[in-house]
Amino acid sequence: MPDAISFGPIMLSLDRFVAIALIWAFLAGASWFLKRERRAAQSAPWLAVLAGIVGARAAYVAAHWDAFRVDPLAIIQIWQGGFFPLTGMVCAAGTLALLLRNGRPLWRSVALIAAAGLLWQGYDAAKEARPRPPFPQGIRVTTLGGAPLDLDALQYRPFVVNLWATWCAPCRREMPMLIDVAAKTPNIPILLVNQGEHADLIRRYLEAERLSERSIFSDRGAALMRAAGAQGLPATLFIGADGRIRDIHLGELSRAGLVAGITALESEP
Repeated sequence: MPDAISFGPIMLSLDRFVAIALIWAFLAGASWFLKRERRAAQSAPWLAVLAGIVGARAAYVAAHWDAFRVDPLAIIQIWQGGFFPLTGMVCAAGTLALLLRNGRPLWRSVALIAAAGLLWQGYDAAKEARPRPPFPQGIRVTTLGGAPLDLDALQYRPFVVNLWATWCAPCRREMPMLIDVAAKTPNIPILLVNQGEHADLIRRYLEAERLSERSIFSDRGAALMRAAGAQGLPATLFIGADGRIRDIHLGELSRAGLVAGITALESEP
């Protein structure tokens, strides 16, 4: 099962693709059921989707408030991910009930939400059940000073690897947060491994942005990106103590998402 789907130069994580497809399927079906209703009723599916997105996001923010409290602006940066789908579906169904009151169009529309929920649960279960790929072996990166680090040395302990580049706008946006969390998380190594760029260029970028190079590493040949099968940048890999990749987050990552991933690694036996 691929982690992302590419549309020319645009890369979309599979999770987001499935979520968008289910939302559009609901909108198409509910709009069909309501096409003979009054105009106000015909807008109900769109309002339900809006309420669902807001509710799903609000529930996620509340559950991860410690992370969002550090950077409240991240609450509205929904492209970073972070939703509770079940809460969103409940909010959407409640909105339909308020707008449509009752009748066959309401129950058909709610049934579509239920079907979308079942399909999402099935997709999520299939994703969790698939074999966890091993982290690539034999990869060596260097510090910006040229000191080598053999990533095989990190076996038997959980760690996080972020693949990035200075030309990548989402990478630049998340970098200050990644460096900050890396400095505050001594038990789980967080390696920020630049892909394909010279150490002098990386150092100039860090100096210009006044960022520490403590957790920064260079992979001049981008060997890790190829070996891990990352389909774009940024990509963040969460690796368990058994050396297998627990999750790959493609695209910009929020503090809440990073902390949640680290917490999951720490809670493993």
